[in-house]
Amino acid sequence: MNKLLIGLPALALAAFAIAPRVSAASGVMYSSMPGSRTSIPIIRRITNIGGKINVGFRFDFREKEGNPAPVRGLQTSTEIIAIDGGARDGVWTSNNSLMIGSMTFSKVGDYAFELTEVYSSDEDNFPIDTNKYEVYFRVTNKLDGNNNPTGELNVELMDYLYSEKAGGKVGLNQAIFESVGNYTHVSLENKVTGNAADTDKYFKYQVDFEGLPEGATLAINGQDAQADYNGETVPTVSEYIVGEEGLIVYLKHGQTVTIGERTNRGVTFNELPQGTSYTITKLDDDDGYTTSIDGESSLTTTKTVAKLDAVDFTEHNTTVAGNNKEAAVNTGVVLNALPFATVVLAGVGGLFAYRRMSRQ
Repeated sequence: MNKLLIGLPALALAAFAIAPRVSAASGVMYSSMPGSRTSIPIIRRITNIGGKINVGFRFDFREKEGNPAPVRGLQTSTEIIAIDGGARDGVWTSNNSLMIGSMTFSKVGDYAFELTEVYSSDEDNFPIDTNKYEVYFRVTNKLDGNNNPTGELNVELMDYLYSEKAGGKVGLNQAIFESVGNYTHVSLENKVTGNAADTDKYFKYQVDFEGLPEGATLAINGQDAQADYNGETVPTVSEYIVGEEGLIVYLKHGQTVTIGERTNRGVTFNELPQGTSYTITKLDDDDGYTTSIDGESSLTTTKTVAKLDAVDFTEHNTTVAGNNKEAAVNTGVVLNALPFATVVLAGVGGLFAYRRMSRQ
């Protein structure tokens, strides 16, 4: 962001405010004269975001300590709100303006103000940007032709902002706040084991989400284009629309489906808000296979997604389903008993021979 900010063109000082002729006693208003700047545009940008969002940001504009006098008509805050805002290539952008045209000054001197982002309605998924901008006004006496004060004041808005992140002056045509969103994705891996297992067999799962807005879309990656299931060829999906019947996926041995990770124009971004609850359920009784979920004998699991860099990301966002089928095999008991049986028979035969000899 710093390179972008530093590269913003500075506007000419003359393009900004020159105060109307108002007496110093009553103050001087920075007016909306033709060609003058009466507001500061604010750009709010979020990266790593896909699909619908619902979030609001608030920005505060405050006088810094040490100004010559209090300022009247100061707009102290403004908001940028996005409901179902759109994203392109994983970047969401919106804007608003902070009005400065009604500010009134009463004493000469330099005035400093600070513009900051102070609030996000969903800070888990949309962290605030801690960048700070400083805005400067200079108030001077208006002089006559003999360089004597006329009792009127001039107000100039300096043609730059000072950005804490950029480490210096940037153009005044916009103040940019941005952060990386904490949207995420989940995955399901299918493993097939056992001496009677068919590794080409498809297994059927249903994935249900809670808390997502209806109409949101999720990218589905990792399935075959179609699956042969129970004697029928069924198509799979590459996108799921929230609000429709539960998402169905078909997986063979070793396949993994990823839900909520999309790549567009070479940019990869995520679509699941942190904290979303989801349930994975293995469907149908598959020919004697026993199923486990994450190593536990079960047909279902419910989890809550975590952000990408969370230490427990794998635990919350990755599920491994195991399907095992074993066939009965010859244990070798009969074969192993044959030598013993031979000995027994030989002994019985010997006993009969001994008795016969004794009678003779």
